[in-house]
Amino acid sequence: MFQAFFGGSYAESRTRFINTASQRQCALQSYVNPTGVGADGEILSTDAAYFGADDARALLVLTSAMHGEEGYCGSGCQVALLNDQPLLDLAEANGIGILLIHAVNPYGFSWGHRTNEDNVDLNRNFCDFSKPLPDNRHYRTLHPLLVPEAWPPEPANAAAIQSFIKEEGEQAYREGMMLGQFSHPDGLFYGGQAPAWSNTTLRDILRHFGQNRDRMAWIDYHTGLGPYGHAEKIFVQKTAEDYRRARAWWGSDVVSVVDSESSTVDIGGTGMRAMLEECRQVPELTFLALEFGTLPMDEVFLALRSDRWQAGRSGVSDAQRNAIKAAHKAAFYPDNDDWRGAVIGQSRTGLLQALYGLSGR
Repeated sequence: MFQAFFGGSYAESRTRFINTASQRQCALQSYVNPTGVGADGEILSTDAAYFGADDARALLVLTSAMHGEEGYCGSGCQVALLNDQPLLDLAEANGIGILLIHAVNPYGFSWGHRTNEDNVDLNRNFCDFSKPLPDNRHYRTLHPLLVPEAWPPEPANAAAIQSFIKEEGEQAYREGMMLGQFSHPDGLFYGGQAPAWSNTTLRDILRHFGQNRDRMAWIDYHTGLGPYGHAEKIFVQKTAEDYRRARAWWGSDVVSVVDSESSTVDIGGTGMRAMLEECRQVPELTFLALEFGTLPMDEVFLALRSDRWQAGRSGVSDAQRNAIKAAHKAAFYPDNDDWRGAVIGQSRTGLLQALYGLSGR
């Protein structure tokens, strides 16, 4: 049954989302990415669907595809919510509007990348570009190793990466890989040199729908890190009050990015800044990243590296390119019913908790 919520491509996922939102009589608005078409020749669009009363004082926001191909998971969870009458009834009864933002990064979702049309990692792009951008010195060292001239990497490449980890430490490697970098436009976790289209579009949507709210909660769906099928609840905000509220809503297993047990690192320039900056007039803002594990981290990193390698080169055989694309998709969307079932079940729990939190219970 869970398969019915998930599309097999961006185009199919978008069709399911729009059809289901229309059946629920949601207010729909589409924001077309002007940079090109999708892998199937379709338009690339971020779509916003609003369910509930226009004057609802509380708002629950759900976003999918901040990281492109991770959008299969978030899209499935959004469609599942639109098919969940008890949760929709609970929201309406407690004066909570629901805003579903489908495919923040439609380009990456359609073409099978984590990044956007300019290889920008959107969760590193929400920063102040009027100020000097941070320098990730570890990434500068790692870049030629992570995106080598030949693929698959030779044994010497793996040995050099292990040598870096031995000399600099595991945390330096994680930060070099994941913290974000602004020096290599063809590299991994590139933050860009200006706000991306998806950045400004998301800000516009949040600014519009955040008007006249007393409370807002935002769940941003991600995949790729952590144990297979497990939803890690990642807290990104900084204040102790926000952390206490998140744990009161979602439980003591909410993990801060500054905690050593977190599967990620304390990243600057995340999309959360869009809510904090565009909805600053809202008295209470609560953000949660819901990260569903897929494959071991080394395999996920290898898929990211191979995708960057093939994207920057001509002359790659169709067979090799297709194998790389299949491995990348599997790293962020395991096409298995047990995984989809785990995702939908844990998502529903998180949504129920968010609705009770927003209702003040």
